[in-house]
Amino acid sequence: MNNQVKGLAASFGAYLCWGFMPLYWALFGHVRGWEVIGHRVLWSLLIISALLLLLGRLEVIKSTVRGVVRSKIQLFNLFMAAVLAAVNWWINVYSVSINQVVELGIGMFLTPLISVVLGVIFFRETLSRLKWVSVILPAIGVLLMIYMFGRIPWIALGVSSTWALYGVFKKRLGIDPWVSNLLEASLMLPFACAYLYYLWTTGQGAFIAGGTQITWLLISVGLVTSVPMLLFSAAANYLPMSILGFTQYLNPILTLLVGLVFFNEPFDESRLIPLCFIWSGIVLFIYAELRSRPKAAFRIRSRTLCDVSCLKDAMSAVIIAACIN
Repeated sequence: MNNQVKGLAASFGAYLCWGFMPLYWALFGHVRGWEVIGHRVLWSLLIISALLLLLGRLEVIKSTVRGVVRSKIQLFNLFMAAVLAAVNWWINVYSVSINQVVELGIGMFLTPLISVVLGVIFFRETLSRLKWVSVILPAIGVLLMIYMFGRIPWIALGVSSTWALYGVFKKRLGIDPWVSNLLEASLMLPFACAYLYYLWTTGQGAFIAGGTQITWLLISVGLVTSVPMLLFSAAANYLPMSILGFTQYLNPILTLLVGLVFFNEPFDESRLIPLCFIWSGIVLFIYAELRSRPKAAFRIRSRTLCDVSCLKDAMSAVIIAACIN
């Protein structure tokens, strides 16, 4: 099996996990969303720590921590990334509990284009007229959603904006992605433990009290959410950005289908029409990106040395070959 096949397998594995994740969140039933996130912080921290130690990354962790601690800006970037990641995960969990998985999928389609705008704002990137049109079309779609829903589609806007902003702060950090994930979880650990302790002492927690199944689900959340990250990391090392940029759309497509098929959510004109504007923007952006790059840039290479931090930060920012550089 060559590197490209390995990369494609890992990429599809990661996006399949993320796409079907709403089915996993549905298993938690009545469990509070923030309790699920609290356990994710706790158990994923243990998993990532063990993994990095097994890989002999202790010195990298130490040097990274020293660098971050010395800089207030880096501490701020790390804190913001940690908060945004937690809020993003919570929106994912909460959207399932209120049967808004379709809107969640629509929000995932918005993420790359929101990141393009953030690239202009934070990194002074320039866009062609065609790309600006590709950004305006989804904006029209959002306005139509607000008009047709009679409310602000906060699930779609929340999941897309928090993930896009998360990418901005991760890029500004510029550190090893797995060490960054470790530090983010470490930073959130006191808050997670305090909240879980509060639920435990007030008898509101589901851990143990919710039964064996719920308890094991809460323990498993760290592993279940870490597996696609591991697969994504492998894919990033084997695939060029052009390939991975296309495969990322498997995630929102699957999430949308999960909402329709498994949760029986409606899909009427109030969702279809805005989504057509969003899809049009995506297609137009892809066309503009392809037209602006030499053909050689899109040849499939056997291996691309793509740093995962750049990719994860900007998987949102670019649809085709998109590190925010």
